[in-house]
Amino acid sequence: MDQLAEQPGTETRAVYPPPPSVQWITLLGAEVFVAVVAFLLLPRGYEGLVANLALDAWAVYLCLWLHKLNPEFMSIYWCSAFIVLQIAFSVPGAPIPLNSGFTVFFASLALFDLVLWLVTIYLIRAELHFHYNVSEPVGLYLNGVMTFFFSFLYFQYHLYKIAELSKRNGSKPFYYQGGPSLP
Repeated sequence: MDQLAEQPGTETRAVYPPPPSVQWITLLGAEVFVAVVAFLLLPRGYEGLVANLALDAWAVYLCLWLHKLNPEFMSIYWCSAFIVLQIAFSVPGAPIPLNSGFTVFFASLALFDLVLWLVTIYLIRAELHFHYNVSEPVGLYLNGVMTFFFSFLYFQYHLYKIAELSKRNGSKPFYYQGGPSLP
């Protein structure tokens, strides 16, 4: 008897955690700042690791946010595997044997690390597409080429706009027109 009757014609949306509300230029500035500080202040051999971990920190944050949206999303696991392998390669002072067998082994591991990175960014892209076109349909489209070249900056460009639209519209549904117009 105390139930509220819904008025016809009103739509309600499921409540999901909002996307990170950080402008892409702020993210780029933070990454550049960390890289410059690392190269100026850290001993040789550590600066590359710290600069890479700054970008990886945002990747983990985004993957954790996606995992909060849907616990079945797998990007956090792929991202973690990439970071572990990246840290293993970046250990400063590790001896590099001149044996050709080790060289081939390390080259193949480096190639595998690159593949893990690509799988991670395209899996995040797929999860963003799924969430923002199925679970919370706002019409997000992420270009594959832009994803390849700009990955997290490109994701954050769109996520910031969706966060702003979500704040402005509250629980009312909206359509994000940040991708190309569909026929």
